[in-house]
Amino acid sequence: MNPSITYKGHFVKKILLILTFLTSTVSMAQTAYVSDELEIMVRSGKSASHRIIATLKSGKKINVIENDRQSGYSKIKLSNSREGWVLSRLLHKAPSAKSRLAKAEAELTTLKTKFSDSSQQLTQLSTEKGSLDTQTTELKELNTALSRELTQLKETSNNAVQILQERNQLQQRVVTIERELESLKRENDMLQSSDAQDWFLVGSGVLLLGIILGFILPKISWRKKSSWQSSF
Repeated sequence: MNPSITYKGHFVKKILLILTFLTSTVSMAQTAYVSDELEIMVRSGKSASHRIIATLKSGKKINVIENDRQSGYSKIKLSNSREGWVLSRLLHKAPSAKSRLAKAEAELTTLKTKFSDSSQQLTQLSTEKGSLDTQTTELKELNTALSRELTQLKETSNNAVQILQERNQLQQRVVTIERELESLKRENDMLQSSDAQDWFLVGSGVLLLGIILGFILPKISWRKKSSWQSSF
């Protein structure tokens, strides 16, 4: 076997081992992401050879004055008195992902705050609803009690009207009885007066009859005596 070929074979094996080791080292590397923090160079002219006059951070809102497609640069306005050139491919019509993410996070925070407020309001409304339900139940019970009392009052009122009617009827009967009693009293007085007169007349008659008999009887007895004496 040729020694040179053997040496070359060992050399190739070593190279392969080194490549294998390097490959395994790369495969063990962790996944990473490029940062969204970028800065755009603003130059005094529309080429990379012009000096840098300013830098712009990613997401910065700018006003584009002119687009030069040939050079690939765009002229922007930095301030009222300053202008510069930047690569057109670095400019986008929509905000950067970082800006949109920050805006989305801000909106999410606002939504969370609104959701928290809404949850609190919902809890408060639920509590108020429970209180209103309790008040409604109490009002229904009170309404039922008042309806029952009203029914009782109606019945009492009907009874009172009936009692009043009966009282009026009794009063009329009392008046009628009193009138009848007065009439009976007058009739009784008249009867008593008539009886007294009758007894007075009877007594007078008896007295008169006694007086008459008192005058007549002595004379009769005297005549009888005289007739008896003359006969003898």
